Amino acid sequence: MTDFMQTIYVILWGVLALLTFAVGIKQKAPYAFIISACFVFMAVWYALDAYSGIYMFAGTFGIVYKVVLGIFLVLIVGAYILSRRRGNKK
Repeated sequence: MTDFMQTIYVILWGVLALLTFAVGIKQKAPYAFIISACFVFMAVWYALDAYSGIYMFAGTFGIVYKVVLGIFLVLIVGAYILSRRRGNKK
């Protein structure tokens, strides 16, 4: 991938993190903060891959990346389900 595209990815994940954080504050949605944290993680991961010279998507780092994203997925789904259940009780 070119340097330009890597920079675009870093900016994209950073902007998405800010937007979901703002939505989380406005909507008081707990899952939005988890999604925002996921986007921050991805922005940092892509920045490390783009600018440090370390291959962050190969080998052990690639496995760590996939495990962390799986954990975020479980947390996001769990928070969403809990918020929907609490909303239905009201």
